[in-house]
Amino acid sequence: MSSSLESQAKTEELFRLQPQKVVPAFGLHPWFTSSITLLDGAESGDQEFDKRAHYREILVKKHYPTSSIGRSDTQQEDERRRKDRMEIWEWIDCHLHLLPKPIRLENFLVGLRQRLMRFPTSVMGEIGLDKAFTFHIKPSPVIHPTRGSNEKDDGDQPVTEDRVIKSKYKVSIGHQLQILQKQIELAIELRRPISLHCVQAPTELLGLIDELIGRWGVRFTGLLSNHQTTEKKSKTGPAQMGSENPTLQADSERDKDTTQEQGINLCWHSPNISVEVLQQTLRKLPRTAYFSYSSELAILFDSRAPSNKAHPGLAQPQCDETAVLDNKRYSTRAVQAIRATPLDRLLLESDHGADPVLIDNKLQQIFHLVRVVKSPQSAGSSGLPSDDYSLDSHSDRLARQIEANWNRFYTGA
Repeated sequence: MSSSLESQAKTEELFRLQPQKVVPAFGLHPWFTSSITLLDGAESGDQEFDKRAHYREILVKKHYPTSSIGRSDTQQEDERRRKDRMEIWEWIDCHLHLLPKPIRLENFLVGLRQRLMRFPTSVMGEIGLDKAFTFHIKPSPVIHPTRGSNEKDDGDQPVTEDRVIKSKYKVSIGHQLQILQKQIELAIELRRPISLHCVQAPTELLGLIDELIGRWGVRFTGLLSNHQTTEKKSKTGPAQMGSENPTLQADSERDKDTTQEQGINLCWHSPNISVEVLQQTLRKLPRTAYFSYSSELAILFDSRAPSNKAHPGLAQPQCDETAVLDNKRYSTRAVQAIRATPLDRLLLESDHGADPVLIDNKLQQIFHLVRVVKSPQSAGSSGLPSDDYSLDSHSDRLARQIEANWNRFYTGA
């Protein structure tokens, strides 16, 4: 799964080394959208001017609703925004020599298109929105010549120091939205499934989905509009009534008349969302939305546990009810979302990129939780049932269902 500009080539290299094991995914993660500029005058030749203008344009102290960007309701708010802007500009000027020069969005999209076309089995991802992360600079590593630990060593042993300069500023959600929209539209054009990252930005994401539905229609959703459905039925005659498969727990809209367009499958990876947001997403994309859960967000860690490096902006809820299974505390929010997810829209993942040895263990953890939550005994309950051997017969069916879901998400079949 690609994330930064540099990782696009690394993903390609990994696929070439292990083509039978790797499904390549290309796209720009929201944490790295600062590397893309939307300014028309970018790359004019004056590098310092380009960088200063770009970072002044995209960095903010807090996220504002996209409808209110550029305006405020009170004089006090105007003054506060002015002070924030001056503070950010001062920080940019101080660190300008360390800030990487951005590239134009058009240039990035050309390279992204070429990679997606060069690898027909590739996926678009990981792309999305994130209001939690803060902008940071990672300058080139510094090499220090230091004395070796071995006293017999006559020479100096160079030590590489990776530096990270953190800030308290964020990349504006408006900037992230424009880059996300262009990437999704490219996925629609090339008919590629999407791996989506969305943290603390469900309103913006759902608004973008509405915009994409209005522009791309059935090519995005796989569903005919009401007008198109009526028009088609008038040509073909009344549709024959068919029976629904209750085991899939699918929304009835999924059985609407469609053309050969299957839409673009979209997987919301490691979601930390309410049941309401999940249901809104399914109403908008009943045929193509998938939700891939992980133990990284389902388990509530206590203060003694390591922080979640994959999602640093997510703090442990202070008043969240919890459910306990095998001495692990699970967020009620996560349990409710898993319970509300239709079985044919359910996927699982590790969401773990540190120690590869732990990946299988994390997959087992989330599978264990899902099989308990989705067990017949759990239906309608507010907590988790006790785990026992009776769930074993449920495991095989659940595993086969998840495998079928992945194949459908990936191939569109």
